[in-house]
Amino acid sequence: MEPLETFRSSLADVTSYGLLSVGLLIVGFAALDLITPGSLRTKVWAEQNRSAVVLAVAQASGLAIALAAAIGASTGFDLWQGILFALGYGVATIALMMFSFVLIDWLTPGRLGAVLLDESGDGYSRAAWLNAVVFVAIGLFVAAAL
Repeated sequence: MEPLETFRSSLADVTSYGLLSVGLLIVGFAALDLITPGSLRTKVWAEQNRSAVVLAVAQASGLAIALAAAIGASTGFDLWQGILFALGYGVATIALMMFSFVLIDWLTPGRLGAVLLDESGDGYSRAAWLNAVVFVAIGLFVAAAL
């Protein structure tokens, strides 16, 4: 393959996987926004709620880990197959993260979303840190499965 062809092919791969990843990060944030009380976007950017930031950053980090592994594992596929492969793993990761949030909510006292975003005390919810670790762990587990 000529260097220019390799460049064009690599540029198409980078652009396609990059757009997919950005799109899935947005979908992940939107899914997290749906299961937390109020507007997560407002809590993160306008109110600068520390617990909401911890939760959103951990969710994006865990998803990024899983997506990086899915993209790396799809290198032997044609581009369209690799995109579908990474999309499938990305959607599965988001679903697992939202399931973990609901499960932790069910297993703990009170409403988890309200507890997570309550900034009493030092401004950080212990529940936010627990959920953050679970989100990153799910990303690592999905990556390890690949």
